[in-house]
Amino acid sequence: MQGVGLVVLFNHYTIYLMKQLLYLIIGISLCIGTIGCDYHGPGGHSHEGDAQHDHADEYPTASYTAWTKKTEIFVEFPVLAVGKSSRFAAHFSSMQTFKPLHVGSCEVHLLKNNNPQITGSVKAPSSPGIYRPEIIPTEAGVFDLVFYIQSENLRETILIKDVKVYNSEHEAIHEYVSESEGDEVLFSKEQAWKIDFAVQPVSRMSIPNVIRASGEVLPIESDEQSISASTSGMVLFKKNNLIEGQNISQGSSLFVVNNDQVVSSNLSEKYAILKANLAQSKANLERSQDLLSKGIISQKEFDDRNRQYHVDQASYETLTKNYSTGGMTLNAPTSGILKKLHVVNGQYVEEGQTLATISKNKHLLIEAEVSQKYLREVPSIVSANIKMPWSYEAININEYNGKMVSTARTAKDHYIPVLFKIDNKGDIIPGTFLDIYLQTSESSNELVIPKQALLREYDMYFVYVMTGGESFEKKNVKIGLDDGNNVQIISGLEENEMIVTRGVYAIKMASMSSSIPAHGHEH
Repeated sequence: MQGVGLVVLFNHYTIYLMKQLLYLIIGISLCIGTIGCDYHGPGGHSHEGDAQHDHADEYPTASYTAWTKKTEIFVEFPVLAVGKSSRFAAHFSSMQTFKPLHVGSCEVHLLKNNNPQITGSVKAPSSPGIYRPEIIPTEAGVFDLVFYIQSENLRETILIKDVKVYNSEHEAIHEYVSESEGDEVLFSKEQAWKIDFAVQPVSRMSIPNVIRASGEVLPIESDEQSISASTSGMVLFKKNNLIEGQNISQGSSLFVVNNDQVVSSNLSEKYAILKANLAQSKANLERSQDLLSKGIISQKEFDDRNRQYHVDQASYETLTKNYSTGGMTLNAPTSGILKKLHVVNGQYVEEGQTLATISKNKHLLIEAEVSQKYLREVPSIVSANIKMPWSYEAININEYNGKMVSTARTAKDHYIPVLFKIDNKGDIIPGTFLDIYLQTSESSNELVIPKQALLREYDMYFVYVMTGGESFEKKNVKIGLDDGNNVQIISGLEENEMIVTRGVYAIKMASMSSSIPAHGHEH
């Protein structure tokens, strides 16, 4: 049995060797039959006949990014070499909208000692935002690359310094070194142009010391007026859709109080009595004028009858001013918001009972609930930013002509109330809860970025720094002061680094992609 096993093993090994020999013979035959299949050693490139060697699949590409106040340029092009045609893909974006430029001409100049050596131009973009001028360098060296972009509304000159032109394509291939990092996130201009995207440099500015608090919008009671029943009776709404929160115009009829069924104070009965009294006193006054002229009554008696007539007339007019068949009508004393309805339709009310409250809403109060641990800092509060529940942006109370009106000397429900009075512009209603950033003294010359640039992951904060026109690096940062719109950067960033302020989550999603999409720029 052992001998049989050795024979089987020998046969398998013989078959394996024969297969390997066959593969070697086929490989040699294919190589001999293939035109130009020369062995170049470990380097892979033949150093003979460079002019005939095809580097199309491996020729390096250079890219640069530059900004002005109005325009950003991100340009890609084959590395410049003498005699080689290089076609640029120059992406121009507006720094106001971060969208592509749609019109205008573009020129590119290769300068040496401020003198143009080579110039290329196109009259319009090949697609929105992308211009493709072409140049063929005639001299090697280090040059300045200048782009001129011109349209009806824009004239820009953008300089890119120290661009090298190589002596040959071969030299460019072997000597050019790309500066791109391996862990960068790629996000193309075409992608950025399709979303709400923006970048801006990290800068130094003053940012106030801030006390974070929550708060509520309150009405001002002096801005409110009540409507009360002028008689007892059943209250009826003049409008079927009378509801709290609706706008009310001064003089509009809101209620009718009908007391025909009230024995002790019946308006119909009062109306009849007052009307009869007025008619009687008027007749007496008219007779008295004739009697006085004939000397039958004295002047004093005439004056008494005249006074009684005016009393009856005033009583009658007071009742009939808002009285009509069906009851006493009550009108709005001012324009404003129907803050509170104190009765329901058909309810019995007593004379003097409050039926509704109307708020003029010209002014509002903001009450900030400050923790007691900030007691010593409360006197130094000078202003505040407020953030609505529906907004990502905090607004300074100066936008509402706001000012601090009081700070309580005693605690309320374990917090210190700080009150601000603001104008009501119609976009805030009483009862709204707010995030409030109370501002005290200012800290100057701090590194500051917009709060919306921050990306929070667990207890850490990150930003995306633009390292190139289409490349971004994720950086961990430590933050300090926060006024609701801007945050202080304690560490992690340097001044003038360009950070993403809008479109942060789109960059994050691109970083999570398992595959890198094709670049898509045609040179």
